[in-house]
Amino acid sequence: MIESYGPDTVAAFIAEPIAGATLAAAVPCEDYWPSLVEVCRRHGILVIADEVMTGFGRSGRWFGVEHWDVRPDIVTAGKGTTSGYVPFGFAACTGEVYETIAAKGPFVHGFTWSHHGLGAAVASATLGRLRDDGLVERSRDVGAKLQGDLQAALADTPTVGDVRGLGMMIGIELVRDRDTKEPFLRADQVTERVTAAARDTGLLLYSSTGHVDGHDGDLLMLGPPFVLTDEDATALVDRTAAAIAAAT
Repeated sequence: MIESYGPDTVAAFIAEPIAGATLAAAVPCEDYWPSLVEVCRRHGILVIADEVMTGFGRSGRWFGVEHWDVRPDIVTAGKGTTSGYVPFGFAACTGEVYETIAAKGPFVHGFTWSHHGLGAAVASATLGRLRDDGLVERSRDVGAKLQGDLQAALADTPTVGDVRGLGMMIGIELVRDRDTKEPFLRADQVTERVTAAARDTGLLLYSSTGHVDGHDGDLLMLGPPFVLTDEDATALVDRTAAAIAAAT
C-alpha cells in the first residue's frame, strides 16, 4: 500500500497495539508489529501507537507495544493515565521527532483543557499507585487467570466463538455457528440482550457490534479494575457465563 501511493505521501502509520472497542481485544500475531515497524522504518514513515486503551497496565504491560519489544516514534495515551477519574491525555515522542520539530522553530499548540492542573495531579497519583502497588503486574497475572477461567466456563457454550485478550483487556465474540464463525444477524440484538442480562445481575459489560461487515457481528469486552479480588473475579466469570447462556 505504501509503495502504491509512494512513501513521500504517507506521514505516519497509527494503530492500537491490541485492537480495542471495534474488535474486542483482538491480539495481533507475533510478527505483526515488528514487521510493520520494519516496513515503516524502511520507508521513513513514523509509527504512532494509540495506547489510549492499552496503556498504563491494561494489557499487563505498561504499554501494549512492549509485548512485541518495539518502540514507536509517537505514543498517545489517555483513560488509564488517571484511571478514568479525571480527563487527561498526552502524547510522547522520541528525541529525534522532538528535535526535528524544534529545529523548525517554536512548536505552539493547545486545546481547551490543556495544562489542566487537576488532571496532572491525578495522573501523577495514579502513576504512583500503579508503580508502588505492582498493579501492572497484577493486571498481567490476574488477567491471565481470568481469561483462562472464562475460556473454561464458556468452552461448551455454542454461541461463543472466541475468548481473547491480554492482561485485564479481554474480549468475547458471540456467533451463531461456532465452527464457521457465522455471525448473528444484527436484528437479533444479541449483544444488547447479553449486556442487559448481565446488568440485571449487577455486572456491566462493554459492548460492540458490526465488526464482521460493518453491520453484523457481536462482541463483548471486559475491563475490570486491577484491584479485582479473587471473589470478584469468580463472580465476574459466573455472571458473564450466565448472561450469555440466558440471552443466546
